[in-house]
Amino acid sequence: MNDERWLDEDAGPIVPAYLLTRGRTVPASKAIDLIAVIITAGGLTPPAGLGPEHLIIMQKCTKPTRLVDVAAELNLPIGVIRVLVGDLHAQELVQVEPPRPAPDAKVLLEVISGLKAL
Repeated sequence: MNDERWLDEDAGPIVPAYLLTRGRTVPASKAIDLIAVIITAGGLTPPAGLGPEHLIIMQKCTKPTRLVDVAAELNLPIGVIRVLVGDLHAQELVQVEPPRPAPDAKVLLEVISGLKAL
């Protein structure tokens, strides 16, 4: 097999994203919304056996960070980030806060009416 297609001279070996999750597509703990807020729970002393991507996520989420922002910063597909964050959540290393419910449509219509009245 030709190794040229698996090697980028500047970046090094190219690893397909699905290998980071060992082929898993569903988070270990629960479904995680795209705009869920992730924050590292406790300290930054992770247990042994975590992959480098898990450690990077924990480091980036010391302040509340949305799942989509983590994916953008790591330049990884959102599905991969969901699985990795699910792993961390199952081990209670991160907290996942679901997004707040959208305001009632009546409230939004009142706001629009108020803005039009200005």
